[in-house]
Amino acid sequence: MGIRITGYVLCLLVITGCTRKEKDSKINHGRIEYRITYDTDSTHRKLVDLLPHRMKLVFNQDSAINIMEGFMGMYKLNSVTHFRTRKCSTLLKIPKYSFLFMGKRGEPICCFDPMDNMIVERTDETKEILGFTCRKANISFPDSDYTYSVYYTNEISVRNLNSTNPYKKIEGVLMEFELNMYYFRLHFKADKFFPEYKNDIRFTIPANYKELTRDQMCQLLGRYLE
Repeated sequence: MGIRITGYVLCLLVITGCTRKEKDSKINHGRIEYRITYDTDSTHRKLVDLLPHRMKLVFNQDSAINIMEGFMGMYKLNSVTHFRTRKCSTLLKIPKYSFLFMGKRGEPICCFDPMDNMIVERTDETKEILGFTCRKANISFPDSDYTYSVYYTNEISVRNLNSTNPYKKIEGVLMEFELNMYYFRLHFKADKFFPEYKNDIRFTIPANYKELTRDQMCQLLGRYLE
């Protein structure tokens, strides 16, 4: 009888230990896909159908790449961030041409409003997105009445993922958030997750490309959004 009890206890400990290990282990690579919706003024509303409505975030422990396509595939805007150096490079591809912006350490991602005066108020509220427990933070700005909420998860273990985007004050993977680009407010909400265990971050620079400054890149993209 004692032997049977001992065996049962050992099995229970093994099962409990495996469960705890599985629960405590965190994901550090994969692909998240986001649905994008837009707010804008009536003047530019006609452009919304031509803008990107999906974004892919592919990441591992070393780097991440954001992939967006718009104007029915006529342009592609890809940005890669290297976490160790905290540098972000942006590649804009339009028919027959490719343009590259190489950011400096800590310089914000190109073509989006850096929102430097953002105020982040963390809360204890949570909700589940794609199986991840996500914490809620309220976002506000000193000179504006506009406020909104973002959701991020700490169940994906990647450091400095937000080092080159406006949410550098948040240590976590954004699952629901907003960005401003020219006349548009973009709402991102994660709706797919793929735990890819072998996902090299490939940022292929075309042979014939032109390197631009940040201002030149922003002006060029802005012309397509007029």
